[in-house]
Amino acid sequence: MKKALLQACALSVGATAAYAGGLDRSGQGINLIFEEGSVAQFRLGYTNPSVSGTLLDANPGSPTNGQVVDSGSVANDFFTPHLGYKTALTDQLDFAIMYDEPFGADIEYADDYPLSINPVPFGRTGETLRAKADTEAITALLRYKFDNGFSAIGGVRAQRVKASVTVPAAAGYDVSTDKDIAFGYVVGVAWEKPEIAARVALTYNSKISHDLSQNESFNPLPIPPIPPGTVASVDTSSEIETPQSINLDFQTGVAPKTLLFGSIRWVDWPQLDYSPPAYIGIVGRPLVDYDDATFTYSLGLGYQFTDQFAGAVTLGYESDEGEPVSNLGPTDGFWSIGLGGTYSLENAQISGGVRYTDIGDATADGGFGQTADFSGNSAWSVGFQITYSLG
Repeated sequence: MKKALLQACALSVGATAAYAGGLDRSGQGINLIFEEGSVAQFRLGYTNPSVSGTLLDANPGSPTNGQVVDSGSVANDFFTPHLGYKTALTDQLDFAIMYDEPFGADIEYADDYPLSINPVPFGRTGETLRAKADTEAITALLRYKFDNGFSAIGGVRAQRVKASVTVPAAAGYDVSTDKDIAFGYVVGVAWEKPEIAARVALTYNSKISHDLSQNESFNPLPIPPIPPGTVASVDTSSEIETPQSINLDFQTGVAPKTLLFGSIRWVDWPQLDYSPPAYIGIVGRPLVDYDDATFTYSLGLGYQFTDQFAGAVTLGYESDEGEPVSNLGPTDGFWSIGLGGTYSLENAQISGGVRYTDIGDATADGGFGQTADFSGNSAWSVGFQITYSLG
Protein backbone atom coordinates (compact mmCIF):
# COMPACT_ATOMS: atom_id res chain seq x y z
CA MET A 1 0.00 0.00 0.00
CA LYS A 2 1.49 3.34 -1.04
CA LYS A 3 2.77 5.58 1.76
CA ALA A 4 0.89 8.55 0.26
CA LEU A 5 -2.40 6.74 0.79
CA LEU A 6 -1.63 6.16 4.47
CA GLN A 7 -0.71 9.83 4.88
CA ALA A 8 -3.92 11.00 3.17
CA CYS A 9 -5.99 8.83 5.51
CA ALA A 10 -4.14 10.13 8.57
CA LEU A 11 -4.58 13.73 7.42
CA SER A 12 -8.33 13.41 6.84
CA VAL A 13 -8.67 12.19 10.44
CA GLY A 14 -6.11 14.11 12.43
CA ALA A 15 -4.66 17.21 10.86
CA THR A 16 -8.00 18.93 10.49
CA ALA A 17 -8.37 19.61 14.21
CA ALA A 18 -11.29 17.73 15.74
CA TYR A 19 -14.04 19.61 17.57
CA ALA A 20 -14.76 16.88 20.06
CA GLY A 21 -16.28 16.51 23.52
CA GLY A 22 -15.04 18.27 26.61
CA LEU A 23 -11.79 20.13 25.93
CA ASP A 24 -10.41 17.55 23.47
CA ARG A 25 -8.23 19.01 20.72
CA SER A 26 -5.54 16.70 19.29
CA GLY A 27 -6.93 13.21 19.98
CA GLN A 28 -3.50 12.14 21.34
CA GLY A 29 -2.73 10.01 18.30
CA ILE A 30 0.56 8.07 17.99
CA ASN A 31 0.56 7.12 14.27
CA LEU A 32 4.02 8.64 13.87
CA ILE A 33 5.58 5.64 15.65
CA PHE A 34 4.45 3.41 12.74
CA GLU A 35 6.32 5.39 10.05
CA GLU A 36 9.14 3.55 8.26
CA GLY A 37 12.76 4.49 8.92
CA SER A 38 13.59 7.94 10.25
CA VAL A 39 11.18 10.82 9.61
CA ALA A 40 10.41 14.34 10.78
CA GLN A 41 6.80 15.49 10.75
CA PHE A 42 5.06 18.84 11.09
CA ARG A 43 1.30 19.32 11.16
CA LEU A 44 -0.89 22.35 11.76
CA GLY A 45 -4.66 22.38 12.01
CA TYR A 46 -6.93 25.41 12.22
CA THR A 47 -10.56 25.37 13.36
CA ASN A 48 -13.11 28.15 12.91
CA PRO A 49 -16.14 27.29 15.10
CA SER A 50 -19.50 29.05 15.03
CA VAL A 51 -21.16 28.47 18.42
CA SER A 52 -23.91 30.70 19.80
CA GLY A 53 -27.03 30.44 21.93
CA THR A 54 -29.86 32.38 23.54
CA LEU A 55 -31.05 32.84 27.11
CA LEU A 56 -34.27 34.25 28.56
CA ASP A 57 -32.93 36.66 31.20
CA ALA A 58 -34.72 36.06 34.52
CA ASN A 59 -32.40 38.18 36.67
CA PRO A 60 -34.63 40.83 38.34
CA GLY A 61 -31.76 43.30 38.54
CA SER A 62 -30.63 42.93 34.95
CA PRO A 63 -31.32 45.64 32.33
CA THR A 64 -32.42 42.87 29.94
CA ASN A 65 -34.78 41.17 32.43
CA GLY A 66 -37.56 39.34 30.61
CA GLN A 67 -35.78 39.54 27.26
CA VAL A 68 -34.13 36.83 25.17
CA VAL A 69 -30.42 37.65 25.00
CA ASP A 70 -27.98 36.33 22.41
CA SER A 71 -24.68 34.93 23.66
CA GLY A 72 -22.74 36.14 20.65
CA SER A 73 -20.29 33.83 18.93
CA VAL A 74 -18.69 32.32 22.04
CA ALA A 75 -16.05 29.95 20.62
CA ASN A 76 -12.87 31.53 19.27
CA ASP A 77 -10.72 30.15 16.46
CA PHE A 78 -7.83 27.91 17.46
CA PHE A 79 -4.77 26.15 16.04
CA THR A 80 -3.66 22.58 16.77
CA PRO A 81 0.07 22.12 16.12
CA HIS A 82 1.96 18.83 16.03
CA LEU A 83 5.71 18.28 15.67
CA GLY A 84 7.39 14.91 15.76
CA TYR A 85 10.50 12.88 15.05
CA LYS A 86 10.71 9.11 14.67
CA THR A 87 13.68 6.82 14.14
CA ALA A 88 14.51 3.10 14.17
CA LEU A 89 17.01 2.39 16.94
CA THR A 90 17.34 -1.26 15.88
CA ASP A 91 15.48 -3.63 13.56
CA GLN A 92 13.00 -4.27 16.38
CA LEU A 93 13.01 -1.05 18.42
CA ASP A 94 11.56 2.30 17.28
CA PHE A 95 11.62 5.65 19.07
CA ALA A 96 9.42 8.72 18.58
CA ILE A 97 9.07 12.06 20.30
CA MET A 98 6.07 14.31 19.67
CA TYR A 99 4.76 17.72 20.66
CA ASP A 100 1.03 18.53 20.63
CA GLU A 101 -1.63 20.52 22.47
CA PRO A 102 -4.10 17.83 23.58
CA PHE A 103 -6.68 19.91 25.46
CA GLY A 104 -7.83 23.51 25.32
CA ALA A 105 -10.61 26.06 25.52
CA ASP A 106 -11.11 29.63 24.30
CA ILE A 107 -14.63 30.86 25.10
CA GLU A 108 -15.94 34.43 25.43
CA TYR A 109 -19.56 35.64 25.69
CA ALA A 110 -21.14 38.96 24.72
CA ASP A 111 -20.83 41.77 27.29
CA ASP A 112 -24.63 42.09 27.65
CA TYR A 113 -25.16 38.38 28.28
CA PRO A 114 -26.72 37.92 31.75
CA LEU A 115 -23.80 35.80 33.02
CA SER A 116 -21.42 38.58 31.94
CA ILE A 117 -23.03 41.07 34.35
CA ASN A 118 -21.72 41.53 37.90
CA PRO A 119 -24.70 41.70 40.34
CA VAL A 120 -22.68 43.26 43.19
CA PRO A 121 -23.43 47.01 43.57
CA PHE A 122 -20.39 49.09 42.57
CA GLY A 123 -18.56 45.89 41.62
CA ARG A 124 -16.09 45.85 38.77
CA THR A 125 -17.52 45.97 35.24
CA GLY A 126 -16.24 45.58 31.71
CA GLU A 127 -15.52 41.85 32.01
CA THR A 128 -17.37 39.09 30.17
CA LEU A 129 -17.99 35.42 30.87
CA ARG A 130 -14.91 33.81 29.39
CA ALA A 131 -12.43 30.96 29.76
CA LYS A 132 -9.05 30.17 28.27
CA ALA A 133 -7.19 26.94 28.94
CA ASP A 134 -4.00 25.78 27.25
CA THR A 135 -2.12 22.52 27.47
CA GLU A 136 1.15 21.52 25.84
CA ALA A 137 2.52 18.00 25.87
CA ILE A 138 5.73 16.25 24.87
CA THR A 139 5.43 12.49 24.50
CA ALA A 140 8.39 10.11 24.15
CA LEU A 141 7.53 6.61 22.90
CA LEU A 142 9.29 3.30 22.36
CA ARG A 143 7.88 0.50 20.23
CA TYR A 144 9.24 -3.05 20.37
CA LYS A 145 8.33 -5.28 17.42
CA PHE A 146 7.91 -9.01 17.96
CA ASP A 147 8.31 -11.58 15.16
CA ASN A 148 4.60 -12.39 14.87
CA GLY A 149 3.31 -8.99 13.76
CA PHE A 150 2.62 -7.79 17.28
CA SER A 151 4.37 -4.89 18.97
CA ALA A 152 4.34 -3.28 22.41
CA ILE A 153 4.28 0.48 22.90
CA GLY A 154 5.16 2.49 25.99
CA GLY A 155 6.27 5.97 26.89
CA VAL A 156 6.07 9.03 29.11
CA ARG A 157 4.23 12.31 28.62
CA ALA A 158 5.19 15.68 30.12
CA GLN A 159 2.28 18.13 30.12
CA ARG A 160 2.04 21.83 30.96
CA VAL A 161 -1.28 23.50 31.88
CA LYS A 162 -2.37 27.10 32.33
CA ALA A 163 -5.91 28.51 32.61
CA SER A 164 -7.90 31.65 33.33
CA VAL A 165 -11.66 32.02 33.84
CA THR A 166 -13.91 35.02 34.48
CA VAL A 167 -17.50 34.62 35.70
CA PRO A 168 -18.89 38.16 36.29
CA ALA A 169 -22.28 36.83 37.47
CA ALA A 170 -20.51 35.15 40.43
CA ALA A 171 -19.69 38.45 42.22
CA GLY A 172 -17.27 39.50 39.49
CA TYR A 173 -15.22 36.32 39.98
CA ASP A 174 -11.89 35.85 38.21
CA VAL A 175 -9.21 33.17 38.51
CA SER A 176 -5.82 32.90 36.82
CA THR A 177 -3.46 29.96 37.34
CA ASP A 178 0.30 29.68 37.13
CA LYS A 179 1.76 27.19 34.65
CA ASP A 180 2.17 23.69 36.05
CA ILE A 181 4.09 20.73 34.62
CA ALA A 182 3.16 17.14 35.47
CA PHE A 183 3.79 13.68 34.03
CA GLY A 184 1.78 10.73 32.79
CA TYR A 185 2.34 7.66 30.65
CA VAL A 186 1.20 5.88 27.48
CA VAL A 187 1.00 2.10 26.98
CA GLY A 188 -0.34 0.11 24.10
CA VAL A 189 -0.20 -2.86 21.78
CA ALA A 190 -0.42 -3.15 18.00
CA TRP A 191 -0.75 -5.85 15.36
CA GLU A 192 0.23 -5.46 11.70
CA LYS A 193 0.08 -7.45 8.48
CA PRO A 194 1.94 -5.36 5.87
CA GLU A 195 0.86 -7.52 2.91
CA ILE A 196 -2.68 -6.11 3.18
CA ALA A 197 -1.77 -2.83 4.94
CA ALA A 198 -3.60 -4.08 8.03
CA ARG A 199 -2.96 -2.60 11.47
CA VAL A 200 -4.84 -2.47 14.75
CA ALA A 201 -3.45 -0.34 17.59
CA LEU A 202 -4.84 0.02 21.11
CA THR A 203 -3.32 2.69 23.36
CA TYR A 204 -4.07 3.94 26.84
CA ASN A 205 -3.26 7.50 27.94
CA SER A 206 -3.08 7.94 31.70
CA LYS A 207 -4.70 10.81 33.56
CA ILE A 208 -2.28 13.59 34.56
CA SER A 209 -2.74 15.36 37.90
CA HIS A 210 -1.77 19.04 38.17
CA ASP A 211 -1.44 21.04 41.38
CA LEU A 212 -2.37 24.53 40.25
CA SER A 213 -1.32 27.66 42.12
CA GLN A 214 -3.78 30.42 41.32
CA ASN A 215 -5.09 33.84 42.21
CA GLU A 216 -8.84 34.23 42.78
CA SER A 217 -10.53 37.61 43.04
CA PHE A 218 -14.12 38.82 43.42
CA ASN A 219 -16.29 41.66 44.76
CA PRO A 220 -17.72 40.99 48.23
CA LEU A 221 -21.06 42.59 49.03
CA PRO A 222 -20.58 46.20 50.24
CA ILE A 223 -21.81 45.57 53.77
CA PRO A 224 -20.15 47.83 56.40
CA PRO A 225 -17.30 47.85 57.13
CA ILE A 226 -16.65 46.64 53.52
CA PRO A 227 -16.59 49.72 51.27
CA PRO A 228 -18.30 49.66 47.82
CA GLY A 229 -16.11 48.41 44.98
CA THR A 230 -13.83 46.35 47.20
CA VAL A 231 -11.95 43.59 45.39
CA ALA A 232 -11.01 40.58 47.48
CA SER A 233 -7.94 38.72 46.20
CA VAL A 234 -6.60 35.44 47.54
CA ASP A 235 -3.86 33.02 46.46
CA THR A 236 -5.12 29.43 46.55
CA SER A 237 -4.37 26.05 45.03
CA SER A 238 -6.46 23.36 43.31
CA GLU A 239 -5.83 19.91 41.91
CA ILE A 240 -7.05 19.23 38.40
CA GLU A 241 -6.74 16.04 36.37
CA THR A 242 -6.70 15.87 32.60
CA PRO A 243 -8.60 12.64 31.92
CA GLN A 244 -7.45 9.16 31.03
CA SER A 245 -8.37 7.96 27.55
CA ILE A 246 -8.24 4.94 25.26
CA ASN A 247 -7.67 5.05 21.50
CA LEU A 248 -8.44 2.16 19.14
CA ASP A 249 -7.15 2.73 15.60
CA PHE A 250 -7.49 0.29 12.70
CA GLN A 251 -6.88 0.05 8.98
CA THR A 252 -6.85 -2.61 6.26
CA GLY A 253 -6.64 -2.86 2.52
CA VAL A 254 -10.00 -3.90 1.09
CA ALA A 255 -9.27 -3.75 -2.66
CA PRO A 256 -6.36 -2.76 -4.91
CA LYS A 257 -5.27 0.79 -4.02
CA THR A 258 -8.08 1.08 -1.44
CA LEU A 259 -7.77 1.37 2.33
CA LEU A 260 -10.51 1.19 4.97
CA PHE A 261 -9.62 2.89 8.26
CA GLY A 262 -11.20 4.19 11.44
CA SER A 263 -10.89 4.87 15.14
CA ILE A 264 -12.75 4.86 18.45
CA ARG A 265 -11.70 7.22 21.25
CA TRP A 266 -12.98 7.08 24.83
CA VAL A 267 -12.27 9.95 27.23
CA ASP A 268 -13.10 9.75 30.94
CA TRP A 269 -14.27 13.37 31.37
CA PRO A 270 -15.74 12.92 34.88
CA GLN A 271 -12.13 12.76 36.10
CA LEU A 272 -11.78 16.46 35.25
CA ASP A 273 -13.06 18.56 38.15
CA TYR A 274 -11.87 22.11 38.74
CA SER A 275 -13.04 23.50 42.09
CA PRO A 276 -11.18 26.68 43.16
CA PRO A 277 -11.92 27.30 46.88
CA ALA A 278 -13.17 30.90 46.59
CA TYR A 279 -15.47 29.99 43.70
CA ILE A 280 -16.90 27.10 45.71
CA GLY A 281 -17.53 29.55 48.56
CA ILE A 282 -19.46 31.89 46.26
CA VAL A 283 -21.40 29.47 44.07
CA GLY A 284 -21.30 26.17 45.96
CA ARG A 285 -20.36 23.94 43.02
CA PRO A 286 -17.30 23.24 40.82
CA LEU A 287 -16.25 25.75 38.21
CA VAL A 288 -15.75 22.94 35.65
CA ASP A 289 -16.97 19.35 35.87
CA TYR A 290 -18.47 16.70 33.62
CA ASP A 291 -21.06 13.98 34.22
CA ASP A 292 -20.30 11.66 31.31
CA ALA A 293 -17.42 10.14 29.39
CA THR A 294 -17.43 10.54 25.60
CA PHE A 295 -17.01 8.09 22.74
CA THR A 296 -15.82 9.55 19.43
CA TYR A 297 -15.94 7.44 16.25
CA SER A 298 -14.48 7.84 12.78
CA LEU A 299 -14.61 5.70 9.65
CA GLY A 300 -13.01 6.45 6.31
CA LEU A 301 -11.95 5.19 2.91
CA GLY A 302 -8.78 6.08 1.04
CA TYR A 303 -7.79 5.54 -2.60
CA GLN A 304 -4.43 5.73 -4.42
CA PHE A 305 -5.28 7.65 -7.61
CA THR A 306 -1.74 7.82 -9.03
CA ASP A 307 1.76 6.93 -7.86
CA GLN A 308 2.07 10.48 -6.53
CA PHE A 309 -1.44 11.32 -5.29
CA ALA A 310 -3.86 9.68 -2.85
CA GLY A 311 -7.11 10.92 -1.31
CA ALA A 312 -9.43 9.94 1.53
CA VAL A 313 -12.85 10.74 2.96
CA THR A 314 -13.75 10.35 6.64
CA LEU A 315 -16.99 10.44 8.60
CA GLY A 316 -16.92 11.28 12.31
CA TYR A 317 -19.52 10.96 15.05
CA GLU A 318 -19.83 11.65 18.76
CA SER A 319 -23.11 10.86 20.52
CA ASP A 320 -24.90 13.55 22.49
CA GLU A 321 -25.63 12.94 26.17
CA GLY A 322 -28.75 15.11 26.35
CA GLU A 323 -27.62 16.53 29.69
CA PRO A 324 -27.00 20.21 30.60
CA VAL A 325 -23.46 21.23 29.71
CA SER A 326 -21.04 23.82 31.05
CA ASN A 327 -21.30 27.40 29.77
CA LEU A 328 -17.55 27.10 29.21
CA GLY A 329 -18.13 24.36 26.61
CA PRO A 330 -21.73 24.60 25.32
CA THR A 331 -21.72 21.67 22.85
CA ASP A 332 -23.10 18.14 23.00
CA GLY A 333 -21.91 15.64 20.38
CA PHE A 334 -21.29 16.15 16.66
CA TRP A 335 -21.06 14.56 13.24
CA SER A 336 -18.43 15.48 10.67
CA ILE A 337 -17.13 14.81 7.19
CA GLY A 338 -13.51 15.29 6.17
CA LEU A 339 -11.51 15.14 2.94
CA GLY A 340 -7.76 14.68 2.76
CA GLY A 341 -5.15 14.35 0.04
CA THR A 342 -1.41 13.64 -0.13
CA TYR A 343 1.12 14.37 -2.86
CA SER A 344 4.40 12.44 -2.85
CA LEU A 345 7.73 14.00 -3.68
CA GLU A 346 11.11 12.26 -3.57
CA ASN A 347 11.59 12.39 0.21
CA ALA A 348 8.44 14.16 1.38
CA GLN A 349 4.73 13.52 1.73
CA ILE A 350 2.75 16.78 1.59
CA SER A 351 -0.85 16.55 2.79
CA GLY A 352 -3.84 18.84 3.10
CA GLY A 353 -7.34 18.34 4.47
CA VAL A 354 -10.63 20.03 5.28
CA ARG A 355 -13.42 19.04 7.67
CA TYR A 356 -16.97 20.24 8.30
CA THR A 357 -18.45 19.56 11.75
CA ASP A 358 -22.12 19.83 12.64
CA ILE A 359 -22.03 20.55 16.39
CA GLY A 360 -24.76 18.99 18.51
CA ASP A 361 -27.42 21.13 20.19
CA ALA A 362 -26.92 21.73 23.91
CA THR A 363 -28.48 23.40 26.93
CA ALA A 364 -26.53 25.18 29.67
CA ASP A 365 -27.37 26.65 33.08
CA GLY A 366 -28.42 30.26 32.67
CA GLY A 367 -29.06 31.02 36.36
CA PHE A 368 -32.35 31.85 38.10
CA GLY A 369 -33.76 28.49 37.01
CA GLN A 370 -33.33 29.24 33.29
CA THR A 371 -31.42 27.30 30.65
CA ALA A 372 -29.57 28.67 27.65
CA ASP A 373 -30.19 26.97 24.30
CA PHE A 374 -27.29 26.43 21.87
CA SER A 375 -28.37 25.09 18.49
CA GLY A 376 -27.57 25.21 14.78
CA ASN A 377 -23.82 25.39 15.42
CA SER A 378 -20.94 24.18 13.27
CA ALA A 379 -17.20 24.38 12.63
CA TRP A 380 -14.84 24.35 9.66
CA SER A 381 -11.33 22.96 10.01
CA VAL A 382 -8.35 22.85 7.66
CA GLY A 383 -5.00 21.14 8.09
CA PHE A 384 -1.56 20.86 6.53
CA GLN A 385 1.07 18.19 7.13
CA ILE A 386 4.52 17.43 5.81
CA THR A 387 6.36 14.20 6.58
CA TYR A 388 10.01 14.20 5.48
CA SER A 389 12.05 11.01 5.22
CA LEU A 390 15.51 11.27 6.76
CA GLY A 391 16.59 7.92 5.33
